[in-house]
Amino acid sequence: MSGRGVLFAIDDEVLGRLGEASTDAAVLAIVSEIEERWESACELDKAWDAIHRALTDGKLSVDHGQPPLSHVVLGGTILVSNAEAIVSVKGVDEVISVAKALRSWDASRFRAAYHRIDRSEYGDLDEEDLTYSLAWFERLGPFYEAAARAERAVVFAVDL
Repeated sequence: MSGRGVLFAIDDEVLGRLGEASTDAAVLAIVSEIEERWESACELDKAWDAIHRALTDGKLSVDHGQPPLSHVVLGGTILVSNAEAIVSVKGVDEVISVAKALRSWDASRFRAAYHRIDRSEYGDLDEEDLTYSLAWFERLGPFYEAAARAERAVVFAVDL
C-alpha cells in the first residue's frame, strides 16, 4: 500500500482471527489475506492522513481526538502501530457509532475542519490537497453505513 490507507468491512471469523493474532507479523498476514480478496473495501489513498486530522484534533496519532470521529480512520483497537504499518479495528458497535456521526458531516463541514489542521505538522494545506482529501472522505459515509447495516467490524490498514 505504501502510504495508501484502506478500510475493510470484515466478518466475525476474520475479526476473531485478528483478536487471536499474537504478533504484528500475524496481524499483517491476516490483513494481507483480506487485501487479496478486496471485498467490502473503502480506499482512502494517502488522504487518510488529512481525513484523520480533520476529524480529530489535527494530530496524526492513534490516541488523539474523541470517539466516534477518532475511530473513522486510525482509532479503535490498535493491532499494529510501528514504523512500517498501522492496523486498527473497530467493532460493530463502533462502526454503528461512526456511521451515525458521519451523517452530520458534509463537504462544508469537512472543509472547515481541514482548514483547522496545523500547517506546521501537516505541510501544505491548499485547495488541491483539500479537493483530493474531500473526494476520498466522501466515500466514508456510504462505506460505514453499509458496514453498519451488515453488522461488520472495520479494519484500517496502511503501510508506512
